[in-house]
Amino acid sequence: MGLKSVLAAQSDVELLPDHADAAFAEVVVADYETGVELCAAVRSAARSGGPQPRILVFTHRDTEVEIRHALDTGVRGYLTADCAPEELLDGVRALHLGMRHLGGVAAGRLADSVVSEWLTSRETEVLRLVVQGLGNKGVARRLDISVGTVKTHLKAIFVKLNARTRTEVAAVARRRGLLAIPSAAHVEPALEGMRRWS
Repeated sequence: MGLKSVLAAQSDVELLPDHADAAFAEVVVADYETGVELCAAVRSAARSGGPQPRILVFTHRDTEVEIRHALDTGVRGYLTADCAPEELLDGVRALHLGMRHLGGVAAGRLADSVVSEWLTSRETEVLRLVVQGLGNKGVARRLDISVGTVKTHLKAIFVKLNARTRTEVAAVARRRGLLAIPSAAHVEPALEGMRRWS
């Protein structure tokens, strides 16, 4: 209701009725899961020449991985729920004009990730086990690799995450969401399902 009241108070914003089909909106403001799901439906509709609303995600999710995942699926705007009403309005207007819009938090997370190297899949496996509390021998046994190889991976992880200890590595991994798997990644709803997001 808070979002609706902020948007409804603007003379240049027209809200669709609750029962309207979101497929025909120019801009849709949605939570994270809904926005990602809707982008999948928009891609399907675009292939058949259907309508293509621009999606702005408004969410509490703020990790680098979640933001990148949303943008990769086609989200055009990303705002965290603690943004000011003016930033929400700026985002809606930017998407209406065909631009992208990232809120301050999302832009900061992506800027941090630009200067960081991505972990390889094996480094991510090692990191996941280290965060679970396994020592080098435990990681080696679990992944069926040598302890020396584990140490090599850990050295690379420390450098890439700019950390000096296992505790610091775990904290950086959590803060950046490096071990998170976005829950909506597998969902491909049909265009008919778009109505529930209006």
